[in-house]
Amino acid sequence: MSGDHMRKLIDLDHAFFARPSRRYITVAVCALWGLFELSMGATLWAALFFGIGAIAVWQFRQIDWSKYDGGS
Repeated sequence: MSGDHMRKLIDLDHAFFARPSRRYITVAVCALWGLFELSMGATLWAALFFGIGAIAVWQFRQIDWSKYDGGS
């Protein structure tokens, strides 16, 4: 799979995420699920969900949300 396809696989630049509350909820769910997995002793799954949450934070900070109606 080329880098272009992988980038599209985790591309969060979508109008659905224009509302900040949806971005916060997305990151919070990843972090909370990672904590749950960690509490159950599943460190690999915890690291996976923490990593997904970190990628989401990084991408959300890179996107210019003003291009969407209602974006902030």
